[in-house]
Amino acid sequence: MANWKTKSIQEKYAQIGGGSESEKWTKLQGEKMVELLDVKSKETGPHKYYIGFRYNEPMTKTALEEMMRDGITNAVAFPQYPQYSCATSGSSLNDLYRHQKSIDPNQSIKWSFIDRWATHPLLVKVFADNIQKALEKVDPEHKDTAPILFSAHSLPIKIILKGDPYTTEIGATVGYVADELRRRGIKNPYRLVWQSKDGPLEWMGPSAEHVLKTINKNTPTPSVVLIPIAFTSDHIETLYELGIECKEYANKSGISNFIVAEPPNDNPSFIECMADLVIKSLDTKKPTYLNNNQVYMRCPGCEFDHCKTTKDWIHNF
Repeated sequence: MANWKTKSIQEKYAQIGGGSESEKWTKLQGEKMVELLDVKSKETGPHKYYIGFRYNEPMTKTALEEMMRDGITNAVAFPQYPQYSCATSGSSLNDLYRHQKSIDPNQSIKWSFIDRWATHPLLVKVFADNIQKALEKVDPEHKDTAPILFSAHSLPIKIILKGDPYTTEIGATVGYVADELRRRGIKNPYRLVWQSKDGPLEWMGPSAEHVLKTINKNTPTPSVVLIPIAFTSDHIETLYELGIECKEYANKSGISNFIVAEPPNDNPSFIECMADLVIKSLDTKKPTYLNNNQVYMRCPGCEFDHCKTTKDWIHNF
């Protein structure tokens, strides 16, 4: 099974250029963010970004070791998931805590945390801007009626039933973006769909695949705009799953004008959004808990001790 999955992933990467785009975009976002921070927040600079992936280099451990060599004393943990989930931001923070225990046992680095930012005005603006640009590519005859599908990475239902806030926060982002579009006079119908199901468990739906396969049975349309609403940059989920797989489903369903809107990538407003979040997080006059109490709350059905340990660690700053 492992060999089959590896081969399948390699084939997908081959179709989107041969490798992951994640590191490229993360580096570009980091570079542009610190450039802006050095201008807008000179008193906390100079600034430097570090990348800590969970499953490939540069990993969290590697980033922490470099930070210790650089003599860093103040840092912001900034998972690049606007909407919080224990499976994403929570897992990243658990990973950070686990490695800092051994790499920085004396806690010489003072941390602040950005764990969610689903409705930040600049994030909402970027999504709305990118949808508006995508609609310009739709046939004029259908520009005002083409459905907009907001697509997010799905989660197993059992995680949601434990109280994970992810689906609620995805819905909040969609709601804010839809309101912004209406303010601009864009009143296209829209739906939230889910992607990237993996394994036999029941996952949150409806899937993007199912909706694209059936949409013309219920609401005939030759044009659809799809926007990745939970990703901040292009990678295999946007370029392959949406750009190739979903396009095939759409074409087979009679959707001849299928447009995938860009994720934030290095959009200037998105870089400004990131910088704004970091500046607020570094404000020593406002402790982390004044900025966001959500970071301390565990899912009501959480059964993992490491989540409690991490949140207790965060609470100490």
